[in-house]
Amino acid sequence: MATPLSANEFRSVLKQAGLGIVEHGKWRTHNRNSHGNWGPANGVMIHHTGPYSSEKDMVELCRVGYQDLPGPLCHGVIDRSGTVHLVGYGRTNHAGMGDTDVLLAVIAEKTDLPRDNEADTDGNRHFYGFECINTGSQPWPTVQLDAMARSAAAICRAHGWNEHSVIGHKEWQPGKPDPGGIDMDDFRARVARHLKDGGKPKPDPKPKPKPDPKLKPRPTPKYAAYPGRQFFREGRSSPVIAAMAKRLIAEDCDSYDTPPGPVWNDAHRRSYAAYQIKRGHHGADADGIPGPQTWADLRVPHQAGAAEPTPTTPNQEHDSMPQALADVAERTVATYLQSLLGLMAASSTTDMVSLSAWQAAAVSAIPAALSALKSTLGTVLGRPGTASWLPLKRDPATPKH
Repeated sequence: MATPLSANEFRSVLKQAGLGIVEHGKWRTHNRNSHGNWGPANGVMIHHTGPYSSEKDMVELCRVGYQDLPGPLCHGVIDRSGTVHLVGYGRTNHAGMGDTDVLLAVIAEKTDLPRDNEADTDGNRHFYGFECINTGSQPWPTVQLDAMARSAAAICRAHGWNEHSVIGHKEWQPGKPDPGGIDMDDFRARVARHLKDGGKPKPDPKPKPKPDPKLKPRPTPKYAAYPGRQFFREGRSSPVIAAMAKRLIAEDCDSYDTPPGPVWNDAHRRSYAAYQIKRGHHGADADGIPGPQTWADLRVPHQAGAAEPTPTTPNQEHDSMPQALADVAERTVATYLQSLLGLMAASSTTDMVSLSAWQAAAVSAIPAALSALKSTLGTVLGRPGTASWLPLKRDPATPKH
């Protein structure tokens, strides 16, 4: 048993529970205290209103009552949106006469209520009452059920009661059906949860930020980007190379003696050279080192999850120019020496030790070296990224293999 809360305390505990409150008229002093006692307070009673023309009219009816039953008819009206309308405070005409055994069970907070088969005790003095707008057969909105349970839990918390201090009108007075469509054991379980979590509604989760439509995600490429000539070095290991080999085999350009792997080797180079020839390239343009055009034609699949090399721009397609020039010099010198030795081998033994013979051979070997130089420079300068390094003109007819 407990002394009833003051009107201000009543309003305060409902607000603290996070409930929306609407105050009607002089609700704090609107009551039936002149017709009986208010208190001691022992519990909370839940009702449904019955048929109504509008929620607004029903709230007003609960405030003023009618000829046979003057208002207020409860302390608070809970509408279908979950808002609590305060219409009176003190003794109100909501519970009527009920069963003493039920009152004793509520006071003891028993889990099992006795059957209400008598109407011998004044419930209006012992119970807080909430009328909940519902015809008795309508579905209950979740937001309304939640407000009903939080309202009951707020009062129980203020008095130190548990959920078994909450009953339905149908558990109190014989013949009453309200609240219709609600299992009161389930409802008390709702109250218990709110007593446990503090009664306030959980805040809505923060919405995930919407992606900026201007910042479209970059699509996953379908084919592997051309990595540049410098990528294809002896011993280089990459899933891109293994994927390239599969495409070469599919193109019937298979120079592999064993199943190809991800490590670049001469078998890869020979197979790619076969593909370059298939695509119409010859000579230095079919050297087995992938170029941007044939790479694009081969359509090597993008390797998801593999650390692919950074794609090159056209001006980054080849090795650095110092390396390119080293290649030119190496080929030129090798050709020159090969030609020189060939000339001397064709000479007599005495000529082999003659200074003049060597000088003549050296001069005769120059055309072959220049031819090699021209061919090698044509290959290098025929590709983007080299013309700016050498004071020579690109041959626009040189294909990009």
